[in-house]
Amino acid sequence: MAKISDVAKLAGVSKGTVSNVFSMKRGVSEAVKERVLSAAETLNYTPNHIARSLTTKQTMIIGLKMPRSHGLNLGEFHANLLNGVVVTAAKKNYRVLIDTLLPKNLDLSYATAEPFDGVIILDPTEDDDRITQLHRRKLPFVVVGSPKSRYVNTDEILSVDNDNENIAFEICQLLIEKGHRNILFLNAPSSQTVANERKKGFFKAFKARNLPHLESFNYYKPNKLEDPIAYGYAATLKFFKEETNIPYTAIIADADRVALGILQALNELGKKIPDDVSLVALSDDLPSTKELGFNLTTVDLRAFNLGVEATQLLFEKMTSKEKVKAHKVIVPAVLNGGESLKTLELTDDTVDR
Repeated sequence: MAKISDVAKLAGVSKGTVSNVFSMKRGVSEAVKERVLSAAETLNYTPNHIARSLTTKQTMIIGLKMPRSHGLNLGEFHANLLNGVVVTAAKKNYRVLIDTLLPKNLDLSYATAEPFDGVIILDPTEDDDRITQLHRRKLPFVVVGSPKSRYVNTDEILSVDNDNENIAFEICQLLIEKGHRNILFLNAPSSQTVANERKKGFFKAFKARNLPHLESFNYYKPNKLEDPIAYGYAATLKFFKEETNIPYTAIIADADRVALGILQALNELGKKIPDDVSLVALSDDLPSTKELGFNLTTVDLRAFNLGVEATQLLFEKMTSKEKVKAHKVIVPAVLNGGESLKTLELTDDTVDR
């Protein structure tokens, strides 16, 4: 097996120059770079990632911590967010490792130091063990969402998010202005911070108009693993067929694939959109519903931008010699790919890229 010294000898350069070519930490002329790469190809040499990590104290990997429930069956939102992370990390020559293991479910025999230089946390919960552990290990991390932890001062955490409370408020307000009074919100699981922020904004819209509303208007998705399309389908039948005491005329879906299940159920019930029921989907735009000919209102949460901003913020924290002041970056949502929702008032740092 060829070694770095073999490549250096064949290329007529020092081992340090070979190292610089592969690490790109210091500039090397194109002529020298070509000689080194040619020698490496001739000798079938590739740098040892583990050995390099031991020397540089860097893995050149960032972790993307996603709940196990997502598995590999990603909806548009998480797929686009992941794409934003990968594209931005690649520009820094970093790999992205998806980590679905939760601390409380990890066998102690496999509990080792994180194999990352930094971490992005998705879908934070009301008391997130991932935040606690990363903070204790002093590993740089950024949260996509609102961070919560009993053991960490969340004012010290970097985060990227939409203004979820205002988004829910404005969508509900829009539906109320169109005459809707019984609105069903198929929300995210109650354990997630985003769900409770959205619920707060949802009910705030009713209170702002002094309109009556029931707690049952807000329905939390079960925490257990469940196909989102099947969940949207079953929940719609539950409230429109089995529990018919409330004549709902509008539904807000917390995700694009949930909306697809809702559409299937409404079609089975003989209800048309928007004639009989108005439907708003929170997520990235749904090309599949357009192909089906449905008139569906969507709110683009700009997941790709969330991924880009989170990754850029993480690299800032990883590379800055000074402590990065904690703040939240807000990415404005867009209604039907057009006008931005008015979610700028309560932000610390708003981006529109």
